[in-house]
Amino acid sequence: MKLFLFEYATCGEKLADSIAVEGLSMFKTLYNGFRKHCEVRTFVRENFGYLGLPTGKMEEMEKWLEDCDYFLIVAPEDDFILLNLTKKAEKIAENLGSSSRAISITSDKWKLYKKLKGKVTLPKTSKRELGERFIVKPRVSCAGEGIEFSEEVKKGFIAQEFIPGIPLSVSLVVGDEIEVVSVNEQILEDFRYKGAVVPARIDNRTALEICDEAITAVESVKGLNGYVGVDLVYADQPYVIEINARLTTPAIAFERAYGVNVADMILGEFEFCREFRRQRIEKGNFDDFFAKVGNVALRICDF
Repeated sequence: MKLFLFEYATCGEKLADSIAVEGLSMFKTLYNGFRKHCEVRTFVRENFGYLGLPTGKMEEMEKWLEDCDYFLIVAPEDDFILLNLTKKAEKIAENLGSSSRAISITSDKWKLYKKLKGKVTLPKTSKRELGERFIVKPRVSCAGEGIEFSEEVKKGFIAQEFIPGIPLSVSLVVGDEIEVVSVNEQILEDFRYKGAVVPARIDNRTALEICDEAITAVESVKGLNGYVGVDLVYADQPYVIEINARLTTPAIAFERAYGVNVADMILGEFEFCREFRRQRIEKGNFDDFFAKVGNVALRICDF
């Protein structure tokens, strides 16, 4: 089995260091995990040549795919990058991730809202101003970029009711069945992603509520597959915020937290272990780190 692995920050275009370090961390986690099961074909940008892998350009991706049976792409939703790359790759090899059909819905926050409305609990959302205190966010974006409080909704943005509560994410593996693998606590600053606690510091009853909503959300979008992340806020109840049809950052801590690499999970080559060692993912200026891009380091440590 030959697998083509592509992570946008590592193999594609240059991103801000604070975002690229998360991408590099996901790439390293997947590459090391999948190598236990199959031949992994990939390349990296020249900046990451120190990893000892071939260097290449994103425009060469199709050539790499032609020699592979499967592919897995991790990329941002911005400008429909994840969608467009997946569409190209689907014509050549088999996808271990979500289909382009599913990504076309999850990449657009307004489309996703309409798909999930009436199925799960959502914040009030509109393409116009709301009566309640609201935030605005780009319809197509990731990592909290462009989210802020506002009194007007610009073109290409949506308004969403602000729900004060605990920001969480649920990591799931989707196949013939849907398995919840972790509920994670998000560390946010001005809506920007800064790290995570894996698993979250919540009680079992709250976790069950959150997992039920996340599973229902995933069931509502046809074509989700492999690793899927669901972002929620827990207030008086869980509110679904969005679905990420790709790998998300908490997965880099699974091996330390649960003793299982996320690649094992995607391939179904593992047994769920309910024992855990809680981990914290954080970005900053550290001497001990899992990955570093420019002056931004990311580390995973016991919490």
